Amino acid sequence: MNIELFKSILLTLLVILSGLLTWNIWSYQPPLDPIENSASTVDISIADERTNKELIKPGRFLVHSDETIRGTSSINELNELVALMEQWTLFNLRENTSLNEEEFEEVVHGANRLEIIFPAQVPFSTYQDVLNFEVSQLPDATFDRVVVKMPQEENATFTVYFVSYDARQVFEAKVDEEDFDPVNEAIVATADEEYPVYFEYRAGNRLHYLPQASSEVLQYNHVMDELREVEFRNALFQDVNDVDLNSISSNKKQYFDQTSLMEVDEGSNIFNYVNPSVGRSAVPASPGDLLQKSQRFVNEHKGWTDTYYLYNLDVVSHRVSYRMHVQGLPVFNDKGQSNIAQIDLQWGENRIYKYDRSLMQMQLQVPSTTQTASVASGYDVIEAIEDREEYDPSLLQDVLVGYYMSMEPREEDLYTLEPMWFYLYNGSWQRVPLDGGDPVGLE
Repeated sequence: MNIELFKSILLTLLVILSGLLTWNIWSYQPPLDPIENSASTVDISIADERTNKELIKPGRFLVHSDETIRGTSSINELNELVALMEQWTLFNLRENTSLNEEEFEEVVHGANRLEIIFPAQVPFSTYQDVLNFEVSQLPDATFDRVVVKMPQEENATFTVYFVSYDARQVFEAKVDEEDFDPVNEAIVATADEEYPVYFEYRAGNRLHYLPQASSEVLQYNHVMDELREVEFRNALFQDVNDVDLNSISSNKKQYFDQTSLMEVDEGSNIFNYVNPSVGRSAVPASPGDLLQKSQRFVNEHKGWTDTYYLYNLDVVSHRVSYRMHVQGLPVFNDKGQSNIAQIDLQWGENRIYKYDRSLMQMQLQVPSTTQTASVASGYDVIEAIEDREEYDPSLLQDVLVGYYMSMEPREEDLYTLEPMWFYLYNGSWQRVPLDGGDPVGLE
Protein backbone atom coordinates (compact mmCIF):
# COMPACT_ATOMS: atom_id res chain seq x y z
CA MET A 1 0.00 0.00 0.00
CA ASN A 2 1.17 3.49 -0.83
CA ILE A 3 2.54 5.03 2.37
CA GLU A 4 0.95 8.44 1.64
CA LEU A 5 -2.49 6.88 1.15
CA PHE A 6 -2.14 5.05 4.48
CA LYS A 7 -1.27 8.30 6.27
CA SER A 8 -4.31 10.03 4.76
CA ILE A 9 -6.68 7.26 5.87
CA LEU A 10 -5.19 7.21 9.39
CA LEU A 11 -5.46 11.00 9.72
CA THR A 12 -9.08 10.90 8.58
CA LEU A 13 -9.93 8.23 11.18
CA LEU A 14 -8.24 10.23 13.93
CA VAL A 15 -10.21 13.37 13.02
CA ILE A 16 -13.49 11.41 13.07
CA LEU A 17 -12.61 9.82 16.43
CA SER A 18 -11.70 13.22 17.89
CA GLY A 19 -15.06 14.65 16.77
CA LEU A 20 -16.96 11.76 18.37
CA LEU A 21 -15.12 12.17 21.66
CA THR A 22 -15.77 15.92 21.67
CA TRP A 23 -19.48 15.40 21.03
CA ASN A 24 -19.72 12.88 23.85
CA ILE A 25 -18.08 15.30 26.28
CA TRP A 26 -20.37 18.15 25.30
CA SER A 27 -23.55 16.13 25.44
CA TYR A 28 -22.77 14.06 28.56
CA GLN A 29 -25.13 14.62 31.52
CA PRO A 30 -24.27 12.69 34.68
CA PRO A 31 -27.17 11.21 36.69
CA LEU A 32 -28.14 13.55 39.56
CA ASP A 33 -30.09 12.73 42.71
CA PRO A 34 -33.15 14.99 43.14
CA ILE A 35 -32.58 17.84 45.61
CA GLU A 36 -35.29 18.38 48.19
CA ASN A 37 -36.71 21.91 48.04
CA SER A 38 -36.03 24.06 51.06
CA ALA A 39 -38.75 26.13 52.70
CA SER A 40 -37.57 29.22 50.87
CA THR A 41 -38.46 27.67 47.51
CA VAL A 42 -41.69 25.91 48.49
CA ASP A 43 -44.83 27.51 47.09
CA ILE A 44 -46.87 28.13 50.26
CA SER A 45 -50.60 28.52 49.68
CA ILE A 46 -52.51 28.57 52.98
CA ALA A 47 -55.63 30.47 51.90
CA ASP A 48 -55.88 33.56 49.67
CA GLU A 49 -54.06 36.66 48.50
CA ARG A 50 -55.70 40.08 48.97
CA THR A 51 -55.22 43.52 47.45
CA ASN A 52 -55.14 46.69 49.53
CA LYS A 53 -58.43 47.59 47.90
CA GLU A 54 -59.95 44.48 49.52
CA LEU A 55 -58.24 45.10 52.88
CA ILE A 56 -59.09 48.78 53.36
CA LYS A 57 -62.78 49.51 53.94
CA PRO A 58 -64.65 52.33 55.70
CA GLY A 59 -66.56 51.32 58.81
CA ARG A 60 -69.57 53.63 58.39
CA PHE A 61 -70.77 56.83 56.78
CA LEU A 62 -72.97 59.72 57.89
CA VAL A 63 -75.14 62.04 55.82
CA HIS A 64 -75.30 65.48 57.47
CA SER A 65 -78.30 67.48 56.23
CA ASP A 66 -79.66 70.78 57.52
CA GLU A 67 -82.13 69.04 59.84
CA THR A 68 -80.84 65.55 60.67
CA ILE A 69 -77.85 63.23 60.64
CA ARG A 70 -78.39 59.74 59.27
CA GLY A 71 -75.91 56.92 58.87
CA THR A 72 -75.20 53.25 58.39
CA SER A 73 -72.56 50.54 58.81
CA SER A 74 -74.15 48.30 56.16
CA ILE A 75 -71.40 46.63 54.14
CA ASN A 76 -73.59 46.65 51.03
CA GLU A 77 -74.17 50.41 51.28
CA LEU A 78 -70.49 51.05 51.98
CA ASN A 79 -69.39 48.96 49.01
CA GLU A 80 -71.84 50.79 46.77
CA LEU A 81 -70.53 54.16 47.93
CA VAL A 82 -66.87 53.21 47.42
CA ALA A 83 -67.65 51.80 43.96
CA LEU A 84 -69.20 55.15 42.97
CA MET A 85 -66.23 57.07 44.38
CA GLU A 86 -63.90 54.97 42.23
CA GLN A 87 -65.34 56.79 39.21
CA TRP A 88 -64.13 60.18 40.45
CA THR A 89 -61.04 62.03 39.24
CA LEU A 90 -59.57 64.16 42.03
CA PHE A 91 -57.45 67.19 41.14
CA ASN A 92 -55.83 70.19 42.88
CA LEU A 93 -54.91 68.12 45.94
CA ARG A 94 -53.34 70.34 48.61
CA GLU A 95 -53.01 70.58 52.38
CA ASN A 96 -55.16 73.16 54.15
CA THR A 97 -53.20 74.50 57.13
CA SER A 98 -55.32 77.58 57.83
CA LEU A 99 -58.22 76.02 59.79
CA ASN A 100 -58.86 76.86 63.43
CA GLU A 101 -60.77 74.42 65.67
CA GLU A 102 -64.20 75.84 64.85
CA GLU A 103 -63.48 75.77 61.11
CA PHE A 104 -62.12 72.23 61.39
CA GLU A 105 -65.36 70.97 62.99
CA GLU A 106 -67.38 72.77 60.33
CA VAL A 107 -65.39 71.06 57.58
CA VAL A 108 -65.88 67.61 59.07
CA HIS A 109 -69.28 67.78 60.78
CA GLY A 110 -71.05 70.71 59.13
CA ALA A 111 -74.37 70.54 57.29
CA ASN A 112 -74.53 69.21 53.74
CA ARG A 113 -71.63 66.83 54.29
CA LEU A 114 -71.10 63.15 53.55
CA GLU A 115 -68.70 61.88 56.25
CA ILE A 116 -66.99 58.54 55.57
CA ILE A 117 -65.19 57.08 58.60
CA PHE A 118 -62.34 54.55 58.46
CA PRO A 119 -61.25 52.48 61.50
CA ALA A 120 -57.53 53.18 60.89
CA GLN A 121 -55.22 55.70 59.31
CA VAL A 122 -55.06 55.15 55.53
CA PRO A 123 -51.99 56.22 53.52
CA PHE A 124 -52.67 58.28 50.40
CA SER A 125 -50.26 56.13 48.39
CA THR A 126 -52.23 53.00 49.25
CA TYR A 127 -55.69 54.42 48.57
CA GLN A 128 -54.76 55.44 45.06
CA ASP A 129 -55.71 51.84 44.22
CA VAL A 130 -59.29 52.98 44.95
CA LEU A 131 -59.45 56.69 44.06
CA ASN A 132 -58.16 58.22 40.86
CA PHE A 133 -55.86 61.13 41.73
CA GLU A 134 -54.80 63.35 38.86
CA VAL A 135 -51.24 63.56 40.21
CA SER A 136 -49.04 60.52 40.71
CA GLN A 137 -46.92 62.06 43.49
CA LEU A 138 -49.11 61.91 46.60
CA PRO A 139 -48.38 63.17 50.13
CA ASP A 140 -46.61 60.78 52.51
CA ALA A 141 -49.52 61.28 54.90
CA THR A 142 -52.63 59.48 56.15
CA PHE A 143 -56.33 60.11 56.72
CA ASP A 144 -59.11 58.33 58.60
CA ARG A 145 -62.07 60.28 57.20
CA VAL A 146 -63.16 61.35 53.76
CA VAL A 147 -65.63 64.24 53.88
CA VAL A 148 -67.57 65.34 50.82
CA LYS A 149 -68.90 68.87 50.80
CA MET A 150 -72.03 68.47 48.73
CA PRO A 151 -72.00 70.78 45.70
CA GLN A 152 -74.31 73.77 45.36
CA GLU A 153 -76.17 74.23 42.09
CA GLU A 154 -74.04 77.11 40.89
CA ASN A 155 -70.73 75.31 41.48
CA ALA A 156 -68.87 73.50 38.72
CA THR A 157 -66.92 71.39 41.25
CA PHE A 158 -67.30 70.02 44.74
CA THR A 159 -64.68 69.62 47.46
CA VAL A 160 -63.44 66.36 49.01
CA TYR A 161 -61.57 66.60 52.32
CA PHE A 162 -59.12 63.95 53.53
CA VAL A 163 -58.95 64.29 57.32
CA SER A 164 -56.62 62.85 59.95
CA TYR A 165 -58.98 63.50 62.84
CA ASP A 166 -56.74 63.38 65.91
CA ALA A 167 -53.88 65.22 64.20
CA ARG A 168 -56.32 67.87 62.89
CA GLN A 169 -54.66 67.57 59.48
CA VAL A 170 -56.75 68.29 56.39
CA PHE A 171 -56.03 67.84 52.69
CA GLU A 172 -58.58 68.90 50.11
CA ALA A 173 -59.15 68.13 46.46
CA LYS A 174 -61.67 69.04 43.77
CA VAL A 175 -63.97 66.81 41.74
CA ASP A 176 -66.24 67.78 38.85
CA GLU A 177 -69.85 68.26 40.00
CA GLU A 178 -71.25 65.77 37.49
CA ASP A 179 -69.28 62.99 39.24
CA PHE A 180 -71.35 63.56 42.38
CA ASP A 181 -74.71 62.87 40.73
CA PRO A 182 -74.58 59.03 41.08
CA VAL A 183 -73.62 59.37 44.78
CA ASN A 184 -76.43 61.84 45.35
CA GLU A 185 -79.00 59.58 43.69
CA ALA A 186 -77.90 56.35 45.40
CA ILE A 187 -76.87 57.59 48.86
CA VAL A 188 -77.76 61.17 49.78
CA ALA A 189 -81.22 61.55 48.24
CA THR A 190 -82.45 58.31 49.81
CA ALA A 191 -80.93 58.86 53.27
CA ASP A 192 -84.19 59.92 54.95
CA GLU A 193 -85.91 56.71 53.89
CA GLU A 194 -82.99 54.27 54.17
CA TYR A 195 -80.86 55.12 57.21
CA PRO A 196 -81.61 55.59 60.93
CA VAL A 197 -81.31 58.97 62.66
CA TYR A 198 -78.13 59.63 64.65
CA PHE A 199 -77.44 62.08 67.46
CA GLU A 200 -74.29 63.96 68.36
CA TYR A 201 -72.29 63.29 71.54
CA ARG A 202 -69.26 65.40 72.44
CA ALA A 203 -66.37 63.79 74.34
CA GLY A 204 -63.40 66.11 74.70
CA ASN A 205 -62.46 67.40 71.26
CA ARG A 206 -64.23 64.54 69.46
CA LEU A 207 -67.81 64.36 68.20
CA HIS A 208 -69.35 60.89 68.22
CA TYR A 209 -72.53 59.98 66.35
CA LEU A 210 -74.79 57.19 67.58
CA PRO A 211 -78.26 55.95 66.50
CA GLN A 212 -81.20 57.30 68.44
CA ALA A 213 -83.18 54.04 68.38
CA SER A 214 -82.42 50.43 69.14
CA SER A 215 -82.11 47.99 66.24
CA GLU A 216 -82.20 44.31 65.32
CA VAL A 217 -78.96 42.77 64.04
CA LEU A 218 -78.33 39.24 62.81
CA GLN A 219 -76.59 36.83 65.18
CA TYR A 220 -74.56 33.94 63.75
CA ASN A 221 -73.09 30.59 64.71
CA HIS A 222 -70.02 29.40 62.83
CA VAL A 223 -68.11 26.13 62.80
CA MET A 224 -64.37 26.88 62.91
CA ASP A 225 -61.68 24.90 61.11
CA GLU A 226 -58.02 24.55 62.17
CA LEU A 227 -55.20 25.64 59.87
CA ARG A 228 -52.08 23.48 59.60
CA GLU A 229 -49.30 24.98 61.71
CA VAL A 230 -46.65 23.27 59.58
CA GLU A 231 -47.61 25.49 56.63
CA PHE A 232 -46.84 28.62 58.66
CA ARG A 233 -43.60 27.01 59.84
CA ASN A 234 -42.60 26.43 56.24
CA ALA A 235 -43.54 29.99 55.31
CA LEU A 236 -41.76 31.75 58.17
CA PHE A 237 -38.46 29.87 58.44
CA GLN A 238 -35.89 30.13 55.66
CA ASP A 239 -34.87 26.46 55.83
CA VAL A 240 -37.13 23.90 57.51
CA ASN A 241 -34.19 21.49 57.75
CA ASP A 242 -32.63 23.82 60.34
CA VAL A 243 -35.80 24.09 62.45
CA ASP A 244 -35.99 22.27 65.79
CA LEU A 245 -39.12 21.40 67.75
CA ASN A 246 -39.50 21.68 71.51
CA SER A 247 -42.65 20.63 73.41
CA ILE A 248 -42.91 22.83 76.49
CA SER A 249 -46.28 21.52 77.74
CA SER A 250 -49.15 19.33 76.64
CA ASN A 251 -50.66 22.22 74.66
CA LYS A 252 -47.64 24.34 73.73
CA LYS A 253 -44.74 23.74 71.41
CA GLN A 254 -41.94 25.83 69.93
CA TYR A 255 -40.35 25.78 66.50
CA PHE A 256 -37.00 27.56 66.39
CA ASP A 257 -33.77 28.02 64.49
CA GLN A 258 -30.74 30.20 65.21
CA THR A 259 -32.66 33.47 64.70
CA SER A 260 -36.42 32.90 65.04
CA LEU A 261 -39.02 31.37 67.32
CA MET A 262 -42.60 30.33 66.59
CA GLU A 263 -44.67 29.31 69.63
CA VAL A 264 -47.90 27.43 69.01
CA ASP A 265 -50.66 27.21 71.62
CA GLU A 266 -52.81 24.23 70.61
CA GLY A 267 -55.29 24.94 73.40
CA SER A 268 -56.28 28.32 71.99
CA ASN A 269 -55.12 27.66 68.40
CA ILE A 270 -52.90 30.73 68.07
CA PHE A 271 -49.25 31.19 67.23
CA ASN A 272 -46.73 33.91 68.00
CA TYR A 273 -43.69 34.31 65.77
CA VAL A 274 -40.74 36.52 66.70
CA ASN A 275 -37.35 37.16 65.13
CA PRO A 276 -35.21 38.84 67.82
CA SER A 277 -32.24 39.13 65.43
CA VAL A 278 -34.03 41.77 63.37
CA GLY A 279 -32.86 45.29 64.15
CA ARG A 280 -35.48 47.63 65.61
CA SER A 281 -35.82 51.15 64.23
CA ALA A 282 -36.54 54.20 66.40
CA VAL A 283 -37.46 56.24 63.31
CA PRO A 284 -41.18 56.33 62.42
CA ALA A 285 -41.99 54.28 59.34
CA SER A 286 -43.41 55.61 56.11
CA PRO A 287 -47.13 54.75 56.40
CA GLY A 288 -47.43 53.69 52.76
CA ASP A 289 -44.35 51.46 52.90
CA LEU A 290 -45.43 49.92 56.22
CA LEU A 291 -48.85 48.98 54.90
CA GLN A 292 -47.57 47.81 51.53
CA LYS A 293 -45.00 45.39 52.93
CA SER A 294 -47.49 44.04 55.48
CA GLN A 295 -49.98 43.22 52.76
CA ARG A 296 -47.21 41.70 50.62
CA PHE A 297 -45.84 39.62 53.52
CA VAL A 298 -49.17 37.87 54.19
CA ASN A 299 -49.75 37.49 50.45
CA GLU A 300 -46.45 35.62 50.07
CA HIS A 301 -47.90 32.66 51.98
CA LYS A 302 -51.51 33.41 50.96
CA GLY A 303 -52.39 33.87 54.62
CA TRP A 304 -55.68 35.78 54.30
CA THR A 305 -58.26 33.35 55.64
CA ASP A 306 -61.48 35.10 56.63
CA THR A 307 -62.60 38.67 55.83
CA TYR A 308 -59.99 40.94 57.44
CA TYR A 309 -59.86 44.73 57.15
CA LEU A 310 -57.15 47.15 58.20
CA TYR A 311 -57.86 48.22 61.78
CA ASN A 312 -54.70 49.87 63.10
CA LEU A 313 -51.62 51.48 61.58
CA ASP A 314 -48.92 52.69 64.00
CA VAL A 315 -45.91 54.21 62.24
CA VAL A 316 -44.06 54.84 65.53
CA SER A 317 -44.03 51.20 66.69
CA HIS A 318 -44.10 49.86 63.08
CA ARG A 319 -47.27 47.86 63.82
CA VAL A 320 -50.14 46.92 61.52
CA SER A 321 -53.31 45.12 62.61
CA TYR A 322 -56.11 43.58 60.55
CA ARG A 323 -59.39 42.63 62.26
CA MET A 324 -61.89 40.00 61.21
CA HIS A 325 -65.23 41.38 60.00
CA VAL A 326 -68.62 39.77 59.48
CA GLN A 327 -71.19 41.62 57.39
CA GLY A 328 -68.98 44.70 57.66
CA LEU A 329 -68.92 44.69 61.48
CA PRO A 330 -65.68 44.13 63.45
CA VAL A 331 -65.27 40.97 65.54
CA PHE A 332 -63.89 40.99 69.10
CA ASN A 333 -63.23 38.36 71.75
CA ASP A 334 -62.34 38.48 75.44
CA LYS A 335 -58.79 39.30 76.46
CA GLY A 336 -56.85 36.19 77.41
CA GLN A 337 -58.84 33.91 75.12
CA SER A 338 -57.80 32.82 71.64
CA ASN A 339 -57.17 35.92 69.56
CA ILE A 340 -59.01 34.51 66.58
CA ALA A 341 -60.22 37.90 65.43
CA GLN A 342 -56.98 39.71 64.57
CA ILE A 343 -53.75 39.49 62.57
CA ASP A 344 -50.91 41.55 64.08
CA LEU A 345 -47.60 42.38 62.43
CA GLN A 346 -44.64 44.35 63.73
CA TRP A 347 -41.65 45.21 61.55
CA GLY A 348 -37.97 45.55 62.22
CA GLU A 349 -35.62 47.48 59.98
CA ASN A 350 -35.63 45.06 57.07
CA ARG A 351 -37.75 42.05 58.00
CA ILE A 352 -40.79 41.03 60.00
CA TYR A 353 -40.10 41.16 63.74
CA LYS A 354 -43.38 39.79 65.16
CA TYR A 355 -46.32 38.00 63.57
CA ASP A 356 -49.23 36.92 65.77
CA ARG A 357 -52.43 35.31 64.55
CA SER A 358 -54.98 32.55 64.92
CA LEU A 359 -54.73 29.06 63.50
CA MET A 360 -58.49 28.97 62.98
CA GLN A 361 -60.81 30.11 60.24
CA MET A 362 -64.55 30.12 59.69
CA GLN A 363 -65.58 26.97 57.89
CA LEU A 364 -69.37 26.82 57.92
CA GLN A 365 -72.22 29.07 58.98
CA VAL A 366 -74.95 27.16 60.83
CA PRO A 367 -78.16 28.54 59.26
CA SER A 368 -80.54 26.85 61.67
CA THR A 369 -79.17 28.92 64.56
CA THR A 370 -79.16 32.27 62.76
CA GLN A 371 -81.42 34.77 64.48
CA THR A 372 -81.67 38.46 65.29
CA ALA A 373 -80.61 40.14 68.51
CA SER A 374 -81.68 43.51 69.85
CA VAL A 375 -78.95 46.16 70.04
CA ALA A 376 -79.48 49.06 72.45
CA SER A 377 -79.93 52.68 71.39
CA GLY A 378 -77.02 55.10 71.44
CA TYR A 379 -78.57 56.94 74.39
CA ASP A 380 -78.46 53.79 76.53
CA VAL A 381 -74.88 53.15 75.43
CA ILE A 382 -73.65 56.62 76.38
CA GLU A 383 -75.41 56.41 79.73
CA ALA A 384 -73.68 53.09 80.48
CA ILE A 385 -70.27 54.46 79.48
CA GLU A 386 -70.70 57.60 81.56
CA ASP A 387 -71.61 55.45 84.58
CA ARG A 388 -68.21 53.77 84.62
CA GLU A 389 -66.00 54.72 87.54
CA GLU A 390 -63.68 57.70 86.97
CA TYR A 391 -64.96 58.19 83.43
CA ASP A 392 -62.96 60.80 81.48
CA PRO A 393 -64.78 61.83 78.26
CA SER A 394 -61.53 63.02 76.67
CA LEU A 395 -60.33 59.38 76.62
CA LEU A 396 -63.34 58.10 74.66
CA GLN A 397 -62.10 57.45 71.12
CA ASP A 398 -64.82 55.44 69.38
CA VAL A 399 -68.18 53.74 69.96
CA LEU A 400 -69.65 51.17 67.57
CA VAL A 401 -71.62 47.97 67.07
CA GLY A 402 -69.60 44.83 66.43
CA TYR A 403 -69.68 41.09 67.00
CA TYR A 404 -68.57 39.39 70.20
CA MET A 405 -67.18 35.93 69.37
CA SER A 406 -67.32 33.17 71.99
CA MET A 407 -67.07 29.38 71.97
CA GLU A 408 -70.18 27.33 72.67
CA PRO A 409 -69.56 25.49 75.97
CA ARG A 410 -70.51 22.02 74.71
CA GLU A 411 -69.35 22.41 71.09
CA GLU A 412 -65.58 22.80 70.77
CA ASP A 413 -65.56 24.02 67.15
CA LEU A 414 -68.80 26.04 67.28
CA TYR A 415 -68.57 29.79 67.93
CA THR A 416 -71.34 32.33 68.46
CA LEU A 417 -71.18 35.82 66.93
CA GLU A 418 -73.38 38.06 69.05
CA PRO A 419 -73.93 41.72 68.08
CA MET A 420 -73.32 44.25 70.84
CA TRP A 421 -71.83 47.66 71.58
CA PHE A 422 -68.09 48.25 72.01
CA TYR A 423 -66.09 51.33 72.82
CA LEU A 424 -62.44 52.35 72.45
CA TYR A 425 -61.26 54.01 75.64
CA ASN A 426 -57.68 55.17 76.19
CA GLY A 427 -56.42 52.81 73.50
CA SER A 428 -58.30 49.71 74.70
CA TRP A 429 -61.47 48.12 73.26
CA GLN A 430 -64.10 47.10 75.81
CA ARG A 431 -67.65 45.82 75.81
CA VAL A 432 -70.20 48.40 76.90
CA PRO A 433 -71.56 47.19 80.28
CA LEU A 434 -75.25 47.62 79.48
CA ASP A 435 -76.19 45.05 82.13
CA GLY A 436 -74.57 47.15 84.83
CA GLY A 437 -71.43 44.99 85.06
CA ASP A 438 -67.82 46.06 84.77
CA PRO A 439 -66.25 46.73 81.36
CA VAL A 440 -64.62 43.65 79.82
CA GLY A 441 -61.27 44.01 78.07
CA LEU A 442 -61.03 42.64 74.55
CA GLU A 443 -58.55 41.34 72.03
